[in-house]
Amino acid sequence: MPTKRSADRHSMAVTVGINNGIEAEERAIYDGQITLLPPTPAGLALCEHARRMVEEVFAPHDPRTAQHELSVDEFVERAAIVKPRFIHDPETRRLQKLYLAELGFDPERTYLDVPRMRVVSSDGYLTSGVGHKQPPHRDTWWSAPMQQIQFWMPVFPMSRECSMEFYPHYVETGVDNSSSDFNIYRWNAHGRAKAAQHKQGEDKRGIPQPHGPLDHPGAVQVVLPVGGAVIFSANQLHATSDNVTGMTRFSIDFRIVDAQHVKEGIGALNVDNESTGTALRDFRRISDGEQLDAETVARYDTGEKPEDGVLVFTSDIAARGNDMTKAE
Repeated sequence: MPTKRSADRHSMAVTVGINNGIEAEERAIYDGQITLLPPTPAGLALCEHARRMVEEVFAPHDPRTAQHELSVDEFVERAAIVKPRFIHDPETRRLQKLYLAELGFDPERTYLDVPRMRVVSSDGYLTSGVGHKQPPHRDTWWSAPMQQIQFWMPVFPMSRECSMEFYPHYVETGVDNSSSDFNIYRWNAHGRAKAAQHKQGEDKRGIPQPHGPLDHPGAVQVVLPVGGAVIFSANQLHATSDNVTGMTRFSIDFRIVDAQHVKEGIGALNVDNESTGTALRDFRRISDGEQLDAETVARYDTGEKPEDGVLVFTSDIAARGNDMTKAE
C-alpha cells in the first residue's frame, strides 16, 4: 500500500475507469479518490430509461426548458410525479443491477439502495424542495455509512455550468457543520416527504450544512457524457454547482456499500460527522434483496431513536408526500 503524503490530506486523485479491481477501487475512493466512468451499454440504457420517463411527464414541453413555460407549481407537480415513478419502477432496479454487474461489482457482497432522480433548475427558478441547491456537504452528515460509495449520472448532455463539485482541501479536513442536529429516523418521518411543499426561499427541513462559508472554496467540477458516471465516497465534501445554463439539469444517482467492508469496519475517515442513526437499513444485497444482518447494523446505530422515527423510508411514506429529498 503506497504511503500517503502530508499534502494528500488537501488533494484528491481523479481517475478514469476502474483500473485495479473493485476492492482496490473502493479503498481508494474511501481515501478521497473520485472515479470517472466512461459510458457503457448498461449505463446508457439506465439514462435512456430515465430520459423517457422525464420526457413523458413533461410533454409536450422539453423538460430542460419547461421551467420557462410552466408556473413553479406546475413544474413541481410534474417533478413530483416522475421522481417517485423512476425510483419505484422495476425496470429502473433491473437496469441499476445490470450496470453494477457490467462494472464488475460482486452481487453477493454489494448492497445497494434505490436510485433517485435529481432536478436542478436554472437561475433561481426553484430554490427549495425539489429544486434545492445543495450547499457543500458530506452525505455522511445525513447518517450515511463511511463505506457508502455514490454514483452520479447526467440524464441529458451537461456542462460545468450545471454540474456538481468537489472540494479537494477537505478530503481529510473537517468543516464546522450542523450534522449533530440530524437524525435519519426523524428525517424519514418528517423531512423527506415535505420537499414538494418548499419552492422558494430557505429550505427549513433541517438539512445538514456548514455553519459558514468554506475557508478553501476551490472546487473540482465534473463534466460527463450521458451514460457516464462519477463515483465517490459519501465522506467526500461536495455540492450542487450553480446552474446558469438556462436549462434544468436532470440526473440520477444511487449508492452502494461493500458488506465485507461494513463488517470489518473498513471505510472512509470520519473527520467531522456527528449525525445519528444509520442509513444501512436502506441497502439490499444485489443477489437476493436481503438487508444487512441486524447485528452488523446495530454496531453503527448511534444516538437515540425518536419515538415517532422511521427506520426505513418506504414507498408508502413517499406516496403520502412524494420523496423529494436531496437535489445534488
